[in-house]
Amino acid sequence: MSIILSTGNVSHARKSGTQDLVSDLKQRILLWCDEEQHTGSALSLAGDVKLEIPPNPREPLLCVDETPDRKAQVEITVKLFFPPSSTVSARAKILERALSQFKAAAPEQVRISQLVLSFPEITFSDDDGEDLDEESSTLGSSISEQDLLDIWTVAVQTAEWYNVQSVGVSEFSTARLEALIKFSKRKGLALPSINQINIRDCCVLPPSLTTLAKENGVKLLAHNDALNILPEESVRDIVALLTADELTVAEDKWSWEWLLKITGVLANRGIVCGLGWMVEFVNIGDDI
Repeated sequence: MSIILSTGNVSHARKSGTQDLVSDLKQRILLWCDEEQHTGSALSLAGDVKLEIPPNPREPLLCVDETPDRKAQVEITVKLFFPPSSTVSARAKILERALSQFKAAAPEQVRISQLVLSFPEITFSDDDGEDLDEESSTLGSSISEQDLLDIWTVAVQTAEWYNVQSVGVSEFSTARLEALIKFSKRKGLALPSINQINIRDCCVLPPSLTTLAKENGVKLLAHNDALNILPEESVRDIVALLTADELTVAEDKWSWEWLLKITGVLANRGIVCGLGWMVEFVNIGDDI
């Protein structure tokens, strides 16, 4: 079984400072159960079933209730989080799946301005003047440089198909970013437009990174997303809200397949006008 969950706009709730990703997802499920008058006991969470929980109709995402002129001023950034331990081929499918689901859920006129890729194996670590190892090196992570380049190639091609304006990355060091830029130039691919760095690490960036970014038109932006964005135990807690009964052994084996963080910003003012999430949960117990 799979569950595709969209929160709608949660930026209003975030202003109180009490909401986080898990709270946003739980609240949307509870509201949906109330809207659909589900008690939970009637839902089976096993088998070949797909459940879609749409965005909160009272909190539409991406300023869809605004005038066309105002919509045109909104820049949409979609950050795609890959799950841990997923292969290159799986991530190629994830790119297609996540973007197609976003397109199906978003208003027709909405276009993604930036797609940012977040790899669970990579956290920012940079020493000025860091040298690149051989192409097969892991660069201090459990994902090889070649795997990153392969995924980047698919991402650029998939983004073009979905009319995404640009593609960026998250947590890339000088060495990784330089390798990606050189590869993209050599292959005639679009260069990365953004490199997001966690706010805890971006107070003082190495000169090598800032120079490289400036010379190649890459924006260095801060983010505050958690390293372990959606823990396994939180997934079980979220899914359990859909049933009144205790989860069976098979039903308890849930994971997330992909996660999108969707942010809308008024381009001329730099103000966030929308924040929402889309996620797909899968019952891996079905395969046992």
